[in-house]
Amino acid sequence: MAYELLPAEKEEIHLCFRLSGEAAERCGAIGYLRADFGRSGKEFYTTWFDGQPHLKSSDFKYKFDELINSLRDDGQKPPFASRDNHLAFCVAHPSMTCFKIATLDYRFYFRLNPHQGTYDIYCFAYDNRYLLPELDGQHALPTGCFSILPSTGELIGIKRGANGYLDVTVVKGTDRQDSRRRADKNNKRLGVTRAQEEAMLAGSLFGWDTPAAKPWNYEQNGNPRLPNQPKKNDMER
Repeated sequence: MAYELLPAEKEEIHLCFRLSGEAAERCGAIGYLRADFGRSGKEFYTTWFDGQPHLKSSDFKYKFDELINSLRDDGQKPPFASRDNHLAFCVAHPSMTCFKIATLDYRFYFRLNPHQGTYDIYCFAYDNRYLLPELDGQHALPTGCFSILPSTGELIGIKRGANGYLDVTVVKGTDRQDSRRRADKNNKRLGVTRAQEEAMLAGSLFGWDTPAAKPWNYEQNGNPRLPNQPKKNDMER
């Protein structure tokens, strides 16, 4: 399978290095591969390091293996077939010592070290469900937003970092459905997503340091995100 190799943008360079803590959660860091070509330059020794094991599904492992094998075997001079090929690729493409490959579900960021005596390749894998909203700025909490009070269905306003909410209902007695339409309309005007709204609501009610107050813990429709659960028969890398 052919993949398009693209230079990592300046704002993406940090994705070519290991992330930890909240940064790893926000970006959907699955883990990373470290590889070298051995003394002869023709071996391919690899070590995998988990980032967030619950994101390492069977689908990911299959597609990751397919990707690495393609970079080793496909084309006239695949860059990961040997250290000579690796060095030739780096010389021919000096801007590609940090490059990315984007697929429908994942993004892979590579850092190349064309010097014998160091690890030759690092590949960092990310889940697009987390990474793309993060790159689009959707994982930051907005200054304020509108939402629905769960107990009554009334329209409320929320300020980032403030406990509780503001009663912004203009017409008393409106139903939950109408309040939902009003919240959606106002949030769209403010550029607030449903994930951000749900995180803001949780923060105002339960505290701003809780996991529920983090937008990346929600799907685009505002439902809580359920992490992938590895199946019992899944083989580890």
